[in-house]
Amino acid sequence: MNNPHPSSPDPAIAPHILAQAASWLMLIQEAPLLPAQQLELDGWRLTSAEHERAWKRAQRLLMRMGSLPPSLAKQTLTRPTGRRNVVCGLLMLIGAVPLSWWAWRLGVASDYQTAMGKRQQALLADGTQITLNSDSAVDVLLDRAQRLLQLRRGELYIVTAADPRPLLVQTEQGQLLALGTRFSVRQLANETLLAVYQGAVQVRPEGASVAPAENIIRAGQQVRFSREQLGVVEASSETTLAWRRGLLVADDMPLIEWAQELMRYSKQRLECDPALSELRVSGTFPVDDLHLAVAMLAQTHGLHVRQAGNPLLISR
Repeated sequence: MNNPHPSSPDPAIAPHILAQAASWLMLIQEAPLLPAQQLELDGWRLTSAEHERAWKRAQRLLMRMGSLPPSLAKQTLTRPTGRRNVVCGLLMLIGAVPLSWWAWRLGVASDYQTAMGKRQQALLADGTQITLNSDSAVDVLLDRAQRLLQLRRGELYIVTAADPRPLLVQTEQGQLLALGTRFSVRQLANETLLAVYQGAVQVRPEGASVAPAENIIRAGQQVRFSREQLGVVEASSETTLAWRRGLLVADDMPLIEWAQELMRYSKQRLECDPALSELRVSGTFPVDDLHLAVAMLAQTHGLHVRQAGNPLLISR
């Protein structure tokens, strides 16, 4: 299992700002915000960077409680100890999130997860359809305020359902807001890869200041982004979704990238002779039968394949 690595701890946030975030968090859990309340919350978040940072911690807490049994999560916010005590409890949790978030996270099973070489489809309660690729995991929170998917690892394909609540996807690098759409999200080592096939998705890198008009990725586009910035927007293709049918479609793909893609589906390792670094691969290959895929490659390009322990060695 590829566990996410914790980021550097955030600097402390003033207690009075954390208390304000805790109050907003409790208000959202009690009932959907009225339009005027939502405008007030948005205004509070825009007042300062510290307000926004505190709110992001509150969002992480929402995801944390969303992965607990629903009855327990509800009790956390509604136990009869008085509103002041509950807000104080939330204040402590929000303040602790940056230090304990990942440690807590690693001990909790995901709502949906797949083993290497497996894929899974699911229909969420709101009607949204998701498909997990090999070795993937996602946590799901559907509450009265929002629909939140936390991609812990791997790749996720999403077809959103019509619903007044925003649908958000959280990765290590930031957050995505779906604008009525079909899209895929892949968690890479230090980046997130977003590809949009219908509609649009707004990208919100964790630590970047990007104008809203500049970070909307539309159908037929894809982008990689880090915590600090968006990458170059490129063209996307439906062929990248061939994994849902158990296939890898290569179009002038470097051999090393082809091998890395196939190794996502098998514990069998592939090693390529450095002399083949310039070789480009095109064609359709099965991801569930690595040996067949390699045999197809060898036949097409006149290559030699031999077993050397666990790795399969590909050479001239």
